[in-house]
Amino acid sequence: MMDKKIIKLCEDGQSNELAKTVQEIPNQELTHMIENRAVRGKGEVLPLLQAILQGMSGTEPRDVKKYVSVYTHCINLLEQNEMSNKDSSNVVGLLMLEADELPGKALIEISSLFIDLIKNGQAQCEKGLELLPKILSALANEETVIYGDNSMSGTEYKGHVLNSLCSCRWNAQSVIHLAGMFKDVIMTLDELKFVLEKILRMMKELEVADLPALVYQLLLLSSKGHHRLVIEGITNFFIEQDKHFRDKSTNEVSEDLMEDDNEETVRHTEGTVILHVNFASKLNSNLGKEFIKFLKGQQQGCATQVLAPFNLALALSLSCIHRYEDQILDFLKATVLKSFKDSDKQDQSAWLRELVPQSSHIEDLVLETVQNSVYGWDHVIQGLVHLGFTLMDSFGPKAVFGRVEEITSVPSHTPSHRACKLGSKILLNTFKAHEMVRVDILEQIFNRVVTKATSPVSHYLDLLSSTVMSAPQILLESTPKVREMFDYLSFLTPSSAYGLLKAIQPLLKFSMSLKDSLILVLRKAMFSRQLDSRKIGVNGFLMILKHFRVLGGLQPSQASQSVSSSQIQVDVHARYNPSSNEALCLEIVGNLRRSLTQQADIRLIFYEGIYKVLCRNSRLQGPILNILLSQLKKYYELSEDVNPPLKLDRCICAQGDQVYLQEPLAHLLGCVQLSVLKVSDIRRQQTDDDDDDDDTHILSVKSELEDMLESITQRMIKSEMEDFELDKAADFSLGSSVGIKNNIFAILVLGMYEVLMEYTFLKGQFSVNSTEEVLGLFENYHKLGSVLKEKATAATGKKGKGPTSKPPRSMLSLDCVSAILDAIINDTALSHQESVQTLRDNMDFRKYVMGVALQKIQQVQDKGVCDGLEASDSNKIRHLICSLGSTFLKHYSENQKPSEEGKRSRSKGIYGQCLEGLVSIVTILTQQHKEQLASCLCDILGAQALDNHQEVIYSNIKKFQRLVMNLLSAEDDDHNWKEVTHLLTIIQLLCRELKVSNTQFEKVLDWVQNICTEQTIDDLSTCKLLFGMLLEMIQQRKSCPPYLRDISQDIHSQLGDIDQEVEVEDRTHHASITARTAAPTILLLVLQQVERELDDTEWAIARIKAETLSAAPADDTDDLTQREGHEKSICSRLGILVTAFHELIQSAMPVGVCVEAIIKQTTRLFGTLTLLVKYYLAMYAQKVHHVTARFEKLIKLIGTHLTQHCYAMITYIQTSESEHIQHAVEKHGKKDKKKASAAVQAGKAKVMKQSKTIPNLIFAIESFEKYLIQLSKKSKINLMEHIKISTSRDFRINTAALQEVMAEPSDNEDNDSDGNVEEDNTVISDDGSKQSESEEEEDEENQEPVNKQLCLDKTVATQ
Repeated sequence: MMDKKIIKLCEDGQSNELAKTVQEIPNQELTHMIENRAVRGKGEVLPLLQAILQGMSGTEPRDVKKYVSVYTHCINLLEQNEMSNKDSSNVVGLLMLEADELPGKALIEISSLFIDLIKNGQAQCEKGLELLPKILSALANEETVIYGDNSMSGTEYKGHVLNSLCSCRWNAQSVIHLAGMFKDVIMTLDELKFVLEKILRMMKELEVADLPALVYQLLLLSSKGHHRLVIEGITNFFIEQDKHFRDKSTNEVSEDLMEDDNEETVRHTEGTVILHVNFASKLNSNLGKEFIKFLKGQQQGCATQVLAPFNLALALSLSCIHRYEDQILDFLKATVLKSFKDSDKQDQSAWLRELVPQSSHIEDLVLETVQNSVYGWDHVIQGLVHLGFTLMDSFGPKAVFGRVEEITSVPSHTPSHRACKLGSKILLNTFKAHEMVRVDILEQIFNRVVTKATSPVSHYLDLLSSTVMSAPQILLESTPKVREMFDYLSFLTPSSAYGLLKAIQPLLKFSMSLKDSLILVLRKAMFSRQLDSRKIGVNGFLMILKHFRVLGGLQPSQASQSVSSSQIQVDVHARYNPSSNEALCLEIVGNLRRSLTQQADIRLIFYEGIYKVLCRNSRLQGPILNILLSQLKKYYELSEDVNPPLKLDRCICAQGDQVYLQEPLAHLLGCVQLSVLKVSDIRRQQTDDDDDDDDTHILSVKSELEDMLESITQRMIKSEMEDFELDKAADFSLGSSVGIKNNIFAILVLGMYEVLMEYTFLKGQFSVNSTEEVLGLFENYHKLGSVLKEKATAATGKKGKGPTSKPPRSMLSLDCVSAILDAIINDTALSHQESVQTLRDNMDFRKYVMGVALQKIQQVQDKGVCDGLEASDSNKIRHLICSLGSTFLKHYSENQKPSEEGKRSRSKGIYGQCLEGLVSIVTILTQQHKEQLASCLCDILGAQALDNHQEVIYSNIKKFQRLVMNLLSAEDDDHNWKEVTHLLTIIQLLCRELKVSNTQFEKVLDWVQNICTEQTIDDLSTCKLLFGMLLEMIQQRKSCPPYLRDISQDIHSQLGDIDQEVEVEDRTHHASITARTAAPTILLLVLQQVERELDDTEWAIARIKAETLSAAPADDTDDLTQREGHEKSICSRLGILVTAFHELIQSAMPVGVCVEAIIKQTTRLFGTLTLLVKYYLAMYAQKVHHVTARFEKLIKLIGTHLTQHCYAMITYIQTSESEHIQHAVEKHGKKDKKKASAAVQAGKAKVMKQSKTIPNLIFAIESFEKYLIQLSKKSKINLMEHIKISTSRDFRINTAALQEVMAEPSDNEDNDSDGNVEEDNTVISDDGSKQSESEEEEDEENQEPVNKQLCLDKTVATQ
């Protein structure tokens, strides 16, 4: 057969005969022979193909058609994928070897064949495509290629082939093979970019399962260049997929190509892609660097793009590579903080929200990454843990001056606090989702709690508590680690240790070994030498008593933390038995007895904690009452005839000259009276199934304590100050031991009076006797308090008397204060009137109770809790606060318009204090109880709760608006501006809780604006608050600059012009702006708002610039139109601010802070204008934009309305201050030389300050003009047409001194000098004699002005 003959000739080396034979065989028969061997198995195909190719290469000239025929048929066979892998590889290898020998025409035909295969979607096998890179390489090596009627170099034709390949439509099944083929093709960077863009566009055509393979090929291709393009294309594609799943509802049927792919498949695919990029970055560091550069570019624009789930996951995956770790985590930390700051900025400005719409919430995006990581993203999980702890470490609470603040429950909403909370949420969600990092997270929490002794750890303890509640079984499995933590308890601060115990507490009920270990540690702590360790021991035991309730008692009012028992795997050998609680608690109570022999701080903790134990664990009432009875007996005088009834000497101890408090007797007494009242309440509710013996014992102890309290009360009423060795002649200074002792005694006695007042009032049930006893106790309290106050005032007025004592905190509870005020103000029961009226008539008592209420409310506002043995429950505090608010509002509303008699006694009442307390209460509710705000406001107003919370808030605002108008509409003499200020503060606080988009907000804004426009308000603080509200609300709802312009015109009208010959139109938009309020009050408010507006404008310019420069070069027309709209808005905004400054810099403002502020903000304005000019310069550098007509108008406005007037303002300021100094010298010079010298020194200090601020303004103006000149050259537009080039003003010439110096050399020079010096405040003339010296002075004019030290005498002399 012919095929065997050809093979035989080839093997025998008969080249000529082989060539002749092959030449004679028709092309169709040759291809048939190849197909028989390749497909039908009639022999090996490689020897035959080798012989055919050898025969064709031996003929001259070569038969191009025969070459093309053979190559075409082989390529088709390869694409049909019918050959074995071995034969396919051999055939491809042979064809590639012979490709270099192919004539140029054959190469063109074969390349055209590949193009047709790809166009028709037939290139579905990578074996055939493996040949294309070799063909293209051979083409590139050809010097000349004839294509049709044209000839070109081989390289050019190769580019043509690549262009054709990328321009045609690809079959989705061919994309991966084509991408793999291109990595073997030698391409220029432009060709590579074209190919990469084509492959990236094809990503959306592929099945999800094929995406990782394509990304792998893209990453291989990127090794040749264009890392940024590949990274950007991959991330943008997957971000779009995330948006697709985020926006698609569960019932929506997607018509997208990915409709058959569920979210799980996509997430697994994303995880694989992230892994590919991670490996590629390890091998190619440039890829990782380019990814970080890409993220940094995105951060300058929309920071949320950086935190998109896929981008964040990819960044966290790369952070596990050591060389990128710190860089990526620091970058992500900065991005999170920037995102929160940007969000706050947009929340506060309606203009920014309109200009740049708010993007997705940062928390949602980041936590979505955690949620997605459950789909096998193991390489991302460790990065999530690192990010969470990085955010918590960086943005957690800080120590103030090295002092760790006490943990407070007052929430904060600053960007830093929100970033810290986000870190905590990341760790909590990661802890819940991934078992593999739970031990690591716990380890790091424990390490931070132990090692950060000098900084607050409350945020870590909150996280630990959340993890315990979410997965208690994990911590039970980590019992050795928890037990190890107990060993470090004594090294922690008491607050940190208590927080740790509180977080771990739920585990104690399910692990006997853990509980035993803790009790052992606490028992050791009780015997420690360190005071803090003993505090920890007492707190720990009290916590156990509160949470291990003895069976049979009442249900506690506060439910302890609950953990589902189904979540717990309890140790089988030590199962928890609730019935054993009683023995445990009695043992602990015995241990706590030791604390009553220790320092006062320890006893104080015991008294505060044991009452809470009684409330939570009512079955321990017997042991608790026994302890309190035995302790009180130590200080109780049994004889009824002895006064005082308590032995104060035993409450102090002396060490040398030092006197210390040993027993906080008032707290002991307070704990006793609260416990007695609580036990009485328990006995009323308790069933009769208790042990009679125990019941009898408890009743006898309770009765004995009641008798002692009654006796103490009666004897304390009869006692005089002298009975306590305290009188007006006693020494109360803190500089001597006697004074310290007397102070301690006085504080103890005052506390005892308050405790007994509370006990008598609460137990007396409004009886006449009880109220008389309360007033009797108060009278004694008031006498002693007055003496202490007089002594403190006297000591303060005398020098060298040493420190004075602070007023003690009241021992009255918030509950009692609320009850007393409610009785005085609201009680209308007939049976109570006689007793209540007695309290009402005592004005000193009313003021005292009101003062205590304000003290407690302030404590809640500052710390979230207040002093008192029962005031740590936030729900109870909220209820009491609302009750007080209702009482205050009712009392003030009823007495706002008093009768004629009431007017005279108004100043003696508590109306102002009611309003002050109401301000604090609304502050507490808006800060700490936002979720319950509407219901709390309904309680205060006494209205029915509504579902529409916004309407509830607005109804409260209307109530306070009416109260404000009542005051403003009163006669002039009755204006109480302090009350108006309080009411406006409440309205402002409530307005911040209204949604800006609602009509209610608009109504309040209109009301505030009407007051500013129509009402004449001369009180500076009220005016400042009112206009502050107006500007804040306008910024949130509308555009603020037009209002700033109107207010600036009003200020100019009231202050007058700097040129006294110019008369300003006496017309104002706002009646409240008068000559008294215009400066400095309103002027400084306006300048503060201008600074905020300029901040927003600079932020917007930077944002638009970053988005423009990071966008693709081929922008859509819509994007261009949107950008021009943004620029128009910015230019219009700046134009209005320029007109506002046009008014302000011409105003004759008083010397002082106003001058400094106006110079500073004018400098800032020119800085913002310079930033806008730089923006256009950057656009011209990138050739993406041009100067708009609105910008040209803005520049013209600056030239005509701003720059020229700035120099006049500077001259006016210097003249005014010189006159002011001269006037001060003349005023004091004749009478007092020292005062005159002081005035001169003060003037010099002001001039030195000006030597910094004025040159900064000059430099800002000159910088603006410098960049404007550059922009004029770039844009070919004369932007300097209306701007006069400024003259350097970094120095001024003293005319008189100059004339005197120049008169000395000769008369000729004197004549010359007369022509060179101007008469008033002359500066170096542009065309004067100085021009002839050298060109160095011209260069110096363009430099930044140096801060010259202006001499006072020269400045004065020039005027």
